[in-house]
Amino acid sequence: MNDKKEIEEKIQKIIRKFADKNPCGDGKIKLLNRRYVLLSTDYFPFDLTRDLEELFSAAGDAVLYKGGEKIGRELYEHYLPIAREYGIDIWDIISAVGWYFGWGTGEVVERGEQGGKYRIRVYDSFEADSFKRRVERTEKPVCHFMKGVLNGIVEGVEGRKYKAEEKMCMAMGSEYCEFVFEPMH
Repeated sequence: MNDKKEIEEKIQKIIRKFADKNPCGDGKIKLLNRRYVLLSTDYFPFDLTRDLEELFSAAGDAVLYKGGEKIGRELYEHYLPIAREYGIDIWDIISAVGWYFGWGTGEVVERGEQGGKYRIRVYDSFEADSFKRRVERTEKPVCHFMKGVLNGIVEGVEGRKYKAEEKMCMAMGSEYCEFVFEPMH
């Protein structure tokens, strides 16, 4: 296993291969002809998550998860041809893009054989960071959107359904967030 600094160095080398040279040249943040926006973790996604919980109870977590899952599938479909073109593993390119946009520093720490279990760590998750800025510590994991995004990518890679669970969360006091993905039978 690598430490966070080694992971970031590897990611920086990867991102340099395909990142736009002037990503904000026209006042818009871009990567590979897609536009992105910046939001401060001082309020996003903490406020959105709390509002969803207030309105829909636990169903609010499911809304974030399902939205993330859809985005994860779209990210997989978008970045797979680029990964192939540059000869980069899909997980390396996903980690590089996530780091580039401040989502966190990701690392696949367990990747079972085709159709097997995955364990993924995310250092500095933007979701956990948003909660840590507003509350000292949470009682449960909070990275529902990130869990959904990663599950959508795992399902894209494997071509089958997976069950996702966040086992560790920085908002609960852990050093990183850790997600486990198990194939559904």
